Amino acid sequence: MPKSKRHGPLSKINDFLYDHSRLKSTVSWAYALFICTVSALIFTIGYKFFLVPRDIISTVEGGAPVLRLVSGGASGLSQTIIMALELFPDSFADLVVKNEDLIYSILYFLVNVPIIILAWVGVGKRFTIITLINIVEISLFTNLLSIEWLEVNVIEPIAHYVEINGGLLARAIFAGVCTGLSSALTFKVDASSGGIDVVAYYIALKKSTLVGKYSAYINAGILIVYSILAAINIGWADESAFDVVASALYSIVYLIVSMCVIDMINLRNKKMKVEVVTDNPGLVQVLMANIPHGATVIHGEGAFSGRQKTIIEMVISSYELSRTVKVIRETDPNTFVEVTELKQVYGHFYIKPIK
Repeated sequence: MPKSKRHGPLSKINDFLYDHSRLKSTVSWAYALFICTVSALIFTIGYKFFLVPRDIISTVEGGAPVLRLVSGGASGLSQTIIMALELFPDSFADLVVKNEDLIYSILYFLVNVPIIILAWVGVGKRFTIITLINIVEISLFTNLLSIEWLEVNVIEPIAHYVEINGGLLARAIFAGVCTGLSSALTFKVDASSGGIDVVAYYIALKKSTLVGKYSAYINAGILIVYSILAAINIGWADESAFDVVASALYSIVYLIVSMCVIDMINLRNKKMKVEVVTDNPGLVQVLMANIPHGATVIHGEGAFSGRQKTIIEMVISSYELSRTVKVIRETDPNTFVEVTELKQVYGHFYIKPIK
């Protein structure tokens, strides 16, 4: 079948890798691991600098407490369960408080076990392996950024400056950007940051829609339950309950920013309709040979010229748009191309499977 003409060094590299499958697989894994390492570092920076500066600076100038944002995810779910356990009778609650770190570690493991099984069975083995590597890297970077010299000379001054000049709103925005960018980068290489991201990714795949909103929905649910339990635990009449409410409201801002960043970068499930008007009927075969989607052909007539036209309608994933337009323009530079963003697609639509 006809192929579009390929030019430039990138096309030559792609052609070379296509003929050397083992090298292509090695390069693919190396690239994915590099992106996951960058993702883990970005997430850790957002976590240490903006989500939990309370662990480093107890108060800002004037003695006001530094509030902590609730991140959601598997960590937030574990914290929510602990908060629920602390509502039990005093003796049991005291036991939970004294062993909170141990209980948190156990709960975090138990929460992640079914999530990893879901990733392995429902998404893909390669997806699961890279996700596990990303989780380990996040843990390593968290420990690395906990070195006293870094905390005192780098993290504390920046966190203190942001808290003084922007407060909780600035922290929510910066943390949301870091978390969203971290998740989006892993999604770009068909992996995730673990935890609730896996569940959100699985749902998005099944529904063939954007992943960011599902991550935000799940995390918002965790946030609401956590905030209610925390307020009950403190006592609604206590002034500290208002701090919980304030943290919850700004945490919603954090989740919204994170969702927007994810959906802006991760375009796997975003669909576009391409409509092409051409004088070259052979363009249909070229598109079918180069783009992994079907097309509808309509025979029309130019209103001004009166000449016969071939109209091609094709639905593609948004990340395929630049390649599709390139194939069209290389085959027939005189085509008229119209691109429309679609909200949802129902029916059979090919999406490259996740390994």
